[in-house]
Amino acid sequence: MARRTIVMAAAAGALLAGGGVAAVKARDDALQAEATGARIMETARAIVAVGPATQGTPNKARVEALIVERLEGTGAWVRRLPFRVKMDDVGLDWSLVNVVASFRKEAKHRLMIGVHWDIRPWADEDPDPAKRHLPFEGANDGVSGVAVLLELARSLAATAPPEGVGVDLVFFDGEEGPKGHIHHHFLGSKELAERWFTTGVAPPAKGVVLDMVGRKGTRIRREGISQQQAGAVLDEIFALAKARGARSFVDAPGPQVLDDHIAFLKRGIPVVDLIDLDDPAWHTHGDTIDRLDPAVVAEVHDVVLAWVQAQRAP
Repeated sequence: MARRTIVMAAAAGALLAGGGVAAVKARDDALQAEATGARIMETARAIVAVGPATQGTPNKARVEALIVERLEGTGAWVRRLPFRVKMDDVGLDWSLVNVVASFRKEAKHRLMIGVHWDIRPWADEDPDPAKRHLPFEGANDGVSGVAVLLELARSLAATAPPEGVGVDLVFFDGEEGPKGHIHHHFLGSKELAERWFTTGVAPPAKGVVLDMVGRKGTRIRREGISQQQAGAVLDEIFALAKARGARSFVDAPGPQVLDDHIAFLKRGIPVVDLIDLDDPAWHTHGDTIDRLDPAVVAEVHDVVLAWVQAQRAP
C-alpha cells in the first residue's frame, strides 16, 4: 500500500509539473502575441500618420519610403519596381510602384506573401454622399495587411525560413481602381504576375494574399476561388490556425472574391486570399485606426509565419 501511494504521488507530481510547463508556455505565448500585436499597431499608426497612400498625392511617396526603410532595416533584399498604367477610357494615367522584399533570394522553392499598399482614393461607399469623393485612412483596407507584412519581415530576419525555402514579401500597388471598372483594379499583381522576372528571384511555388485582416471581429473564411483552385494551401493554413486556436480564422466557406491572388491563379500558381469581407466600414471614412485589434493582427501574423516555417523544399 505504501509503495502504491508513493507511485501515485510521483505520478501526480509529474502531472503537476507537466501542467506547470504548459501554463508557463501558455503565458509566454500570450505575452509574445501581445508584444507582436503592439508592434504591428505601432507600425499601422505610423503609416496612417503619413498617409493615406492614395494615387497622385505626396502622402503616397512618404508611405512608400516608410515601407522601404523598414524592410531594409531587416536586411531583406528590397526592390522598387515602378510601372505605369494608362486608363484612357476613364482618363487616368497612374505611375505605380510594386515593392518586393526577399529572404533567401537564392532559393528556387519560393513562397509569396502579398498585400496591397495603396489606399482607395475615394470613400465611395460612405453613407454621406458629400464625403464619397474624399480620401480616407484605410486602416483596415490596406494598412492592416502592410503592417502585418512588415512584422513578418522582422520575424523572418530573426528566424530565417527553412533551408531551401525562399520568401518574397510583395507590396502591390494599384489594387484599388476606379469604381465600376473592375478591369482597372489589381494593377500591381497583374504587372508582377506577368513580369515576375523583374524581381530577380524564382517564381513562387505557392502564396498568400492578405487583405482587410485587422478589424475587431475579423472573420477570415475560405475564399471561394482560392478554395476551388488552391484548396490545398487553404487546408495548410486553416489546420495551423485551428492548432493555434486562432479565432479570427473560421473554417467555413466564404464568398468568391476578385483580389490580387487572381493574376497568379490564372498562371497556375496556387495563391490564396485571406480576407474578411464583413467590414461595415469598407471604403468609408469609418475605416480608422481605432477599429483595428492588436490581437487580430497578431493572430494573422502568427498563423502566416507558422505556415512559412512549416514549408519544406522538394
